[in-house]
Amino acid sequence: MYSERPVPMIVTLRPETGMDKLLKDHGLQAHCTYHHALNGFAASLAPGQAQRLRADPRVLAVERDGQVRLCAQTNGTGIIRMGIPTFPVAHINGQDHRINVDVAVLDTGIQTNHPDLNVVQAVGFSDPGLGGNDWDGHGTHVAGIIGALDNNFGVVGVAPGARLWAVQVFGPTQHSWSNMLAGLDYIAMNADKIEIVNVSLDSTDISQPYIALEQAVASIVSRGVVFVAAAGNGGGDIAGPDGVWGTSDDVLPAALPEVMAVSAMNPTNDQIASFSDFSGQGSKPFPPGCSSCVVTSAIPGVPLYGIEVCGPGVAIYSTWINSGYAILSGTSMASPHAAGLVALYIAANGRAHTIQDVFAIRQAIVNSSQPESQWSPPNQAYTYYGPLIYPSGAWIPSPNILSQGMRSGTFQINFAAVPGYTYTAQYAPSLVSPRQWTPLGSTNGEGSVAPATLTDLAPNPVTRFYRLVRTPSP
Repeated sequence: MYSERPVPMIVTLRPETGMDKLLKDHGLQAHCTYHHALNGFAASLAPGQAQRLRADPRVLAVERDGQVRLCAQTNGTGIIRMGIPTFPVAHINGQDHRINVDVAVLDTGIQTNHPDLNVVQAVGFSDPGLGGNDWDGHGTHVAGIIGALDNNFGVVGVAPGARLWAVQVFGPTQHSWSNMLAGLDYIAMNADKIEIVNVSLDSTDISQPYIALEQAVASIVSRGVVFVAAAGNGGGDIAGPDGVWGTSDDVLPAALPEVMAVSAMNPTNDQIASFSDFSGQGSKPFPPGCSSCVVTSAIPGVPLYGIEVCGPGVAIYSTWINSGYAILSGTSMASPHAAGLVALYIAANGRAHTIQDVFAIRQAIVNSSQPESQWSPPNQAYTYYGPLIYPSGAWIPSPNILSQGMRSGTFQINFAAVPGYTYTAQYAPSLVSPRQWTPLGSTNGEGSVAPATLTDLAPNPVTRFYRLVRTPSP
């Protein structure tokens, strides 16, 4: 049966047409009228009404109305200062290319249905009934810094679209160490899937369960999970007032040797944040049972103290509860910048499987970061806050051909493709100059490092030379 159900339409009139008379002639009621930019109106029209309007010589066009969306997103000051928008692995271009890495956010939870976040798991270990859904906003803000989607609205994270695990250990009334340990226990149970943990919480309470916490963190890290934590906002030393590593007054979990501790700076003026904790007691001790597990300075002769890196942590714009956005400051904001950067490294190189792998990733982050002497004002004490986190093209594996050979009459080239890059196989009949390379085909790296294959469907039976060319994806 033919439907006469009204449809929202936009009617554009010829400049000389009187709108009131036309509306009266057709018996229409406009819900919007336009008199300056154009001569026209918007109304809900049945198909017959639209047809009659199109036949009216006073009408220039009758077109469907529809939904629009915000067509811009914010590149936060933090990711701009870190150079993330131009780093190919992040592939920030307003399109939803998701980093294929799992990050657990140990916090107040995450708004599980926030349109700008890719939340894949949510569990609660604090107040009953919350189930991992953020009641406060802090965890959602942290989550957005790590992985807000590159979807052309809102804000974009360091590792856009990373899979986020909301592990809620801080509730409105329940936020004890026992809650924290329950969350860590859950992460250990899922360490085969989770690659990074971000903890933007700290404590210097005299009753800290140091041994239990270190055992839990060490267990997680031994499974190949990179553990990143905020240094704290007390403006003191993470080794505590006694200046001794491994005692109950340490800032935990940041002071543990298994943890990458992150201080905070202002990305708009390169000043160390006044609230940020620092490290003035030399390097952390080795983790128990791993004398090779150490992260050193990238500059010969300059020590690396207990805080490994510094991240943007002042006036950071990110996601918030009720599907909103907010600006916050704190080492809580610096730590997820570092966790997101670790996610980009893992996307390009693969996850860690052992504690040694974790320390190798932490060393790679330090090696690519900017020493304090290169970015902080000269009147600030170097080494106490760590180098400023920064990505590096040196992380990216060379586009080497891993294997090659004939298969079912075709010649196949196998290689590892890294997200953010396009790989093109080319061939030449000779290596004599001038060489003429002809493209065979291309493929894009997506999400994380993964095997890829390009095929020559008609290989030359006599001779043909191949090469693989890598360029940043558009």
